[in-house]
Amino acid sequence: MRGTTDRRDPPEVSFLRRSELPGLELVRYPALTRGWRGIPEAYTWFTLIPWLEGAVEVHSRGVRAPCEPASVTVGEPGEPYALRPRSAMRGEFRVIRVDTPVLDAIIDEVGLRRGDYPFPRAPVRHQRHARRFAQCYDAIATGERLAVEQRLLTFVAGLLVGAASGASDARRSRAHGGIERARELLHARFHAQVTLDELAQAAGMDRFRFLRTFSQQLGVTPHAYQIQLRIARARRLIAANVPLAEVALAVGYSEQSALQRPFKRLVGVTPGAYARSVRA
Repeated sequence: MRGTTDRRDPPEVSFLRRSELPGLELVRYPALTRGWRGIPEAYTWFTLIPWLEGAVEVHSRGVRAPCEPASVTVGEPGEPYALRPRSAMRGEFRVIRVDTPVLDAIIDEVGLRRGDYPFPRAPVRHQRHARRFAQCYDAIATGERLAVEQRLLTFVAGLLVGAASGASDARRSRAHGGIERARELLHARFHAQVTLDELAQAAGMDRFRFLRTFSQQLGVTPHAYQIQLRIARARRLIAANVPLAEVALAVGYSEQSALQRPFKRLVGVTPGAYARSVRA
């Protein structure tokens, strides 16, 4: 079983809060063997359980339910919660804490009011929500701001019951032109940090509608589009015999190693291998 293969126990809990991402905090219990309880203050927590051994219940928001691997649970500010083992337990718990002002802004964009948004009260076991949680968690840990904003918005909005149906389509006829303006901004600043706010303002939409419309029209998210622009420019520069370290800086990466992963994912080979092939 997963938990019995570790020879050394990892730290009981770790925290991550990046200064450039105010209002967001990650908590990870890599191999929890006991219950816990608490009351969140001024934030909402979202928990994913990647793996779990033993019988465990969560008591939160008036609901008592079993914890299951790959499930997502939501806890609201001021609502007591408790994790209660019913047997020997061991499992990994990952938590995204979102401060109230950040979450309120997302709720407002989706078209709901504070107090009206019906997050699931019991743990949700659905592959889509687990995948979106994991993508959001990874983005907050190491991603650029645009990736974080779109992953967080997609994850939270997906949990809101009726979120998609609540979005307004009143300006549909202007959507195409708005997306074109956002694309122009991405092309002009492909090498720089661009926020979801800036792109949505360029498109004349709120962030939620912009992200959904952009993805529907182009088949990729704004961040994925930006990465593709960066790698396309990187290929041209490499073919022009620009040194790899200079290429990385020119397309928005602080160092050459940061270019490696996205380049190989999109091109199929590393920048060095590509350079050798086109310069042969």
